[in-house]
Amino acid sequence: MRVPPSATFGLAFLTMVFRAIAAPTDSTAPDHTLVVLSHSNHTVYEVDPASGRILHEFAAQDQPHEAAITGDGSTIFASLPAAAFVEIIDATTFREKGRIESEYFKRSPQPRRAGRNGAPASPPNTSASPHGLALNNDGTKLYIGTENADISGVIVYDVKAATVLKKIDRLLEGGHYLQIQPGTDKLYYPHRTDNRVVVIDTKTDRILKIIPVAGGPVGVAFAPNGEVWFHEDGDGSVTVVDSKTDSVVKVIQTGGKGAGRMAVSPDGKYAASPHSESQDVAVVDAMGKTLLATIKIGRGPGFPLFSPDSTKLYVMESGMGDVVVVDLKTMSVAARYKVGTDPFGGAIRLAPGPFTPRARGSLEPLRRYEARMRRATAAGWGPRRDK
Repeated sequence: MRVPPSATFGLAFLTMVFRAIAAPTDSTAPDHTLVVLSHSNHTVYEVDPASGRILHEFAAQDQPHEAAITGDGSTIFASLPAAAFVEIIDATTFREKGRIESEYFKRSPQPRRAGRNGAPASPPNTSASPHGLALNNDGTKLYIGTENADISGVIVYDVKAATVLKKIDRLLEGGHYLQIQPGTDKLYYPHRTDNRVVVIDTKTDRILKIIPVAGGPVGVAFAPNGEVWFHEDGDGSVTVVDSKTDSVVKVIQTGGKGAGRMAVSPDGKYAASPHSESQDVAVVDAMGKTLLATIKIGRGPGFPLFSPDSTKLYVMESGMGDVVVVDLKTMSVAARYKVGTDPFGGAIRLAPGPFTPRARGSLEPLRRYEARMRRATAAGWGPRRDK
């Protein structure tokens, strides 16, 4: 089947429009920034990763621990476990838009330990510790882990209605960090104490499976090929799971030791697993599942993020009080930026725009479109030349 010339022109025109819209209008503006959470000084920062310049900052009531950013880059959700609420921040002005508060974020009084040198104990803790955060694929629901609740679970929040919908009870211990897989909308919630990962279908909010993962799994990240990668705090290993079957396909011994998180580059080439005790980040060949490099970065724990173009790795180092920039071509530290007191936790914020993707570079919608056209042409449904 042959596509008429008018259709061919239309496809070319759409490609041109996509590229024009996706192109930055200001050559000095970064195409992405880092949202960095600094614990001890209770501050959320926006940082230009090319220069380390702090663009915005927001002073929170207590320690911010995890962040989730809407797909259009307009809103930041930041969890404050000790204060028992989630902050909603306008990402343009870095001012508070609101808070998520709920009875689910509270627990029965939990006695605290006595202070140092005989000092009396602080008042009992009554926070369920809302900590891990993740938005579903269309950004309509925010999922919030409550690891310190009387019965631990996941809270589901309706973003548009600004209402807490429900709680999903888990009955497992050690849940800290959670993420939702692009495409499948499956939520993966590692539990380091129980050595298991809970998988939830966010379309139905039902638990699909519980996967045994040894070593104390905490960090979770997703590869473009559908694999799910986990960092283990207990033994420094990395576990790879096939999301089609939700079964373990590979355990990689990195040689590192200590706490950290997990990241996979957008192009699917690299995976990164930092370690607090060995003070390094292990960079893994994500396709071959072999260790490529071990880079010394200093005291952690470290929170890794890849740049949208997969050329750099950013690691927030709470122990060093800085953000480390790793050049993936040379596998070496290219820069260090002092940010706050103990940065750990955050996300990549892409430059806002009508086609801002959720987890890829600024031309990803066009790339998907062009890939579909290549497949259509190969199948005989696209334009072709007469022989």
